[in-house]
Amino acid sequence: MPPKFIKHIEHNFKKALNLPFLMLLRGGDPSRIPVNPENVKSILILRPDKLGDMIATIPAIHALKKNFPHIRVEVMASPRNKIMIENDPEIDGMHLYTKNVIRDRRTIMTLRRKNFDIIYDPICHDSTTGLLLTKLIGKNAVHVAARKLTLRRYYDYCLPYQPDGEDHNFDNGLLIFEAMGVDPQTVDPFLPVYLPEESLAVADRFYGGLPDDDSIDVGLNISAGSPSRSLSMEKYASVINALSKKYEHFRFIIFCVMDHRNDARRLIENCTVDIHLIPENLSLLDVGAIMKRLDTLITPDTSMVHIARLMKVPVVGLYSGHLRNFRFWRPYRQKYGAVMSKNRMNLHDIEPARVVEEFDKLYKDVKTGTGVYSGKM
Repeated sequence: MPPKFIKHIEHNFKKALNLPFLMLLRGGDPSRIPVNPENVKSILILRPDKLGDMIATIPAIHALKKNFPHIRVEVMASPRNKIMIENDPEIDGMHLYTKNVIRDRRTIMTLRRKNFDIIYDPICHDSTTGLLLTKLIGKNAVHVAARKLTLRRYYDYCLPYQPDGEDHNFDNGLLIFEAMGVDPQTVDPFLPVYLPEESLAVADRFYGGLPDDDSIDVGLNISAGSPSRSLSMEKYASVINALSKKYEHFRFIIFCVMDHRNDARRLIENCTVDIHLIPENLSLLDVGAIMKRLDTLITPDTSMVHIARLMKVPVVGLYSGHLRNFRFWRPYRQKYGAVMSKNRMNLHDIEPARVVEEFDKLYKDVKTGTGVYSGKM
C-alpha cells in the first residue's frame, strides 16, 4: 500500500477520533485581530513536531524578541526538536510535549496558569494536536495560527493553507506579525539558530587543523535519513571532481552522520582534491557551527538546508519531485540552487551534471551580489 495512501487513512482516522472534541470547541473571533503588541506580555508558540519545523519557526521567535523585547516568548517543543532551542537565551521558557498523557496533562495545567496573551500555532496544516493544545492552554488568549484548511475557523487569525501555493515555511512562521498589525515583509527573517560557545569552539578546532589559506570551503552533506533522499557516492564524487576542475581554490568538507562515515571515506578515496571529513560524534549545533563558516553547501533536502540559509550560506539543495514539498522547503530566498528530481519518491535520477549546472548559476548569483548571501564565494 503506498505511503501516501496510508498517511491519508491515518489522518482521516485521527479526525474521526477527535470529532467529538471539535464539536465542543468555540470558533475564532476575527474582531480580536490585530492585537496591539504593546498590550501583549506573553506568547506561547506551539512546535510539538519535527526538527525542520522548529528551525523554520526560529526566525519568528527571534524576530519577536528583537522587535518586542518586552514580550515573554515561550515555546512548546518536542523531544525531537528541543535541541534547537533548549539553550537559546532569546527564549524565556521551553516546555515539552511528549505524547505521554499524564506528563502532558501536567504541562498543560502549568501553562494554563501562565495566562498567555497569545497562543501561536504555526503548524501549516490541519493539526488537531495543535488546535487542542491551543484551546486547552489558552482559554482566554488570542488564538493565532499560520495556515489551516477546515480548522482555520477555530482561530481568531489564520490564513488558508494553499496546497498549490508558493509560500515558504519560513514566511508562514512570520505570520504572527500580521496578527499583531505588522507587515511580515518588513521583518528581517535571517535570524539564525543559536550556537553555544562550545559548538563554536568545535568549529574553531576543526578549521584550525586545516591549512590556513584562501580556500573556498564547499560543504557536501551525504546524509538524509534514507537512501531514497540522497545520491550515490559515485555521483557525489563526480560532482566534487567536476567542480574542482572548473574552480580554483575549492576545498571540500564532507558532512555525514556516524552511520555514513564509511561511505564518506569511500567518497574521499574517489576524489583527487583537497577534501576533509568533519569530526565524529558532533551534535547538530556543532555541525551548524562548522557550516556557518562555509562558502556554500550542497545537500539533500534536510534540516541542514534551513540552518545554512538562516546563516546566509548559499545552498544547492537536492529535492524529490514532490512539488508542494519543494515549494515549502526550497532554499530560502535564493533564485538558484535547487535541483528537483522527476520522481516524487526519490532523487536517484538527478545526475551530477545538473548539480554542477545549478551550482554554476548560484555561484554567479553570489558573485554578482543579487541575493542574500555571506562568504567568500
